[in-house]
Amino acid sequence: MSAHPAIAITGPGREQLSLFDQIAAIVDGWDAVALDAPAADQVRVFFQTSTSRDAALAFLEDALGSTCTVAAVTVDDENWAARSQASLGAVRAGRIVVAPPWDRPQTLPADELLVVVRPALGFGSGHHPSTRLALRGLQELSVTGCDILDLGTGSGVLAVAAIRLGARQVTALDRDPDAIDSARETLAENDLDQKVRLGVADIEALVHAPAPVLLANLTGTALIRLATTLSRLTAPGGAMVLSGILAVEAEALAETYQEIGTLAWRAQEDEWVGMVWTTASPT
Repeated sequence: MSAHPAIAITGPGREQLSLFDQIAAIVDGWDAVALDAPAADQVRVFFQTSTSRDAALAFLEDALGSTCTVAAVTVDDENWAARSQASLGAVRAGRIVVAPPWDRPQTLPADELLVVVRPALGFGSGHHPSTRLALRGLQELSVTGCDILDLGTGSGVLAVAAIRLGARQVTALDRDPDAIDSARETLAENDLDQKVRLGVADIEALVHAPAPVLLANLTGTALIRLATTLSRLTAPGGAMVLSGILAVEAEALAETYQEIGTLAWRAQEDEWVGMVWTTASPT
């Protein structure tokens, strides 16, 4: 039996933002590998190592002030993620149906596409608005025959969706090895092992040929910080599908990206925003 270092946070959300969404927005940069919500007023943030967990503890205590209790914990049983998400069913985002293996539709309308994701340590079961917005943004593009770069792939759900929509190949990267293991399981569930290349990588240090389509479901803070890098990794005349943006971050992000591209699509679900930005075509 393995044990996972985690931080347990209990308390109310902030205005219209749930506690889960609030925590998801502020743990960027602290090497969190997953979040779950055992109860409406409780969130657990999981880390790869106790060192990473302990480094984030004081930050979260300070960021959440006196409104929440924050405690370091260890969660036993490597199946915690599957147990916590066992009640999740299939969800739709445009033409894409994201389903766990136990709720896989037997039939689908001819125009809908299936992505099967088994809950694990990576983000991306399809139930968070940021994932659905990224899926919707991807469907705004024509990706048939394209090579796609998926940064922060998590469960690999966007990579599989891109292949289902006609992409030639996807390079899916994440800084967390557990996320890559999760993505590898997702590829196997969808029989796409040969069309998606997986790798562990740090986005800021990434050396990769510019891609016609770049997918980045990260956080608003990370997307603003990485704007120059993401632009460099997107081919001229290409598109960036961005998600994980809180509504309160959207204008600051737009101000940053309008210097490097043109806003082609924007949508909001609850307190989350997704965008598609296109880059200038070569002259």
